[in-house]
Amino acid sequence: MNEVLKALKERRSVRDFTDEDVSEEDLKTILETAAYAPTARNSQAWHATAVRGLDKIAVLNEAVKKANQKPGYERYKELAATASYSINFRQAPVFILVGVDREKSVCQSEDGALVIGYILLAAHSLGLGACWINQLGVITDEPEFRESLNGLGFPPSHRIIGCVALGHRKKLPPVPTRRLDHYNIVA
Repeated sequence: MNEVLKALKERRSVRDFTDEDVSEEDLKTILETAAYAPTARNSQAWHATAVRGLDKIAVLNEAVKKANQKPGYERYKELAATASYSINFRQAPVFILVGVDREKSVCQSEDGALVIGYILLAAHSLGLGACWINQLGVITDEPEFRESLNGLGFPPSHRIIGCVALGHRKKLPPVPTRRLDHYNIVA
């Protein structure tokens, strides 16, 4: 099996990380690889902000918890109110926010999803672990949370599509049973 197909079949969502930091070189390689993700009309209208360090991620987490307690954000309200709630699965040392420009992308969710997919696969190919986190999109424009995003250099014109917790994995989770009846071929 070729290496690309092998990586596609082996990649897993990793939720258990070591304390080891991700090297600057690996992080840059992952983000540069994401630049090759296809986007509708080749808009390339996405942006990724990689937040490094548990202290900075904890500040972001508090902003998320606060935003989720406001009216209109009931989806994660109960979960975010618990003391153990964290957007950062198992203390990953890097948290990547991926957003897409609302004005320049005609397919925001699709473009952002492909970028995140490339990030996940690039991380796997480097022997790192990553997990897609899908909770911040709904609060992108909550004023206090937006202020925290602005402080991180996240563009005001972008809405969050998803995030990635990234770090050195403790182990690669086993391959779950896969359904192979999702498709048909019509000739």
